[in-house]
Amino acid sequence: MKKITIIFLLLVIIFLIVLAVAAVIASFVIVKPTTEAINQKLTEHFSKIVRIPKGILPPNIDFNQTSYLWEMETTEKEVIGVKFTYTPAFLKDQNVIVATLEMPEGSDASIFDKVLPAIITDKQSVNSALDVKKANLSANQESGYSKIMLSVKEDTQQTVKITWQYDKVNLTEDLTQEYTKLAAYPSFILKILYSLPHLVIGLLGG
Repeated sequence: MKKITIIFLLLVIIFLIVLAVAAVIASFVIVKPTTEAINQKLTEHFSKIVRIPKGILPPNIDFNQTSYLWEMETTEKEVIGVKFTYTPAFLKDQNVIVATLEMPEGSDASIFDKVLPAIITDKQSVNSALDVKKANLSANQESGYSKIMLSVKEDTQQTVKITWQYDKVNLTEDLTQEYTKLAAYPSFILKILYSLPHLVIGLLGG
């Protein structure tokens, strides 16, 4: 009986080792390059609405959100921070991607208003942000979004945040193919596989 128990424990340990190795391989070979490709392709896709300057700091990337932060300067030498974020929606049950352009809390909305034409590349979006009373918040097939939402400073009616919503089913074919690679994994498994490379690299580096 004792021998059977030892054999069983050995088999369990071997199984767990094989499972761990398979998980690490899947995370490095499939999940990591796929999520990186999705982030890269999404950033390219969003160039239809927002111009992200070259030479700024790399984005802050995690499973739920990717964010860019940089500064813009007006012709009057006024400077304001700008934040662009989006949800990569890696999970198969996440059908909507949300992209947001906003100024940091407490910033001057009038300066943000001045730099918007230099940031927003989509004509419908910039016109709506600059004239909220005549805003067209409907879908734009050319730029790919399903709707626009504006957050406005009440006293001046100046836009402080622009949000675009995208339906994953309407994304480009190359993006759809990348998402398909992740769809085979249950949500909690995908989150684990996503975090494994960071954990392994951290352990090796530490």
